[in-house]
Amino acid sequence: MEACRASMTHIALEGSCFVLSANQFCHRKDYPHPPEHTPGDLNGNHSPDTVVCCGGSVIISPSGTILAGPNFQGESLISADLGSTT
Repeated sequence: MEACRASMTHIALEGSCFVLSANQFCHRKDYPHPPEHTPGDLNGNHSPDTVVCCGGSVIISPSGTILAGPNFQGESLISADLGSTT
């Protein structure tokens, strides 16, 4: 989450490149395994609607500016016009 975003920003700055970091958003019910094999949330909640992976995809410019994302509210698409950044 915050540490991952800091790492992606460091990669963008160090490499002078755009970084597109994709992370899935999924609920416990999205896994094909029986419920007892799928982790719950930090509070031990094992309901089917428990968020197992919270997303947070982000696009970062070579200057370290976040151009799109992160979104932790649900499934989404993020995009950025990379040609307009310098």
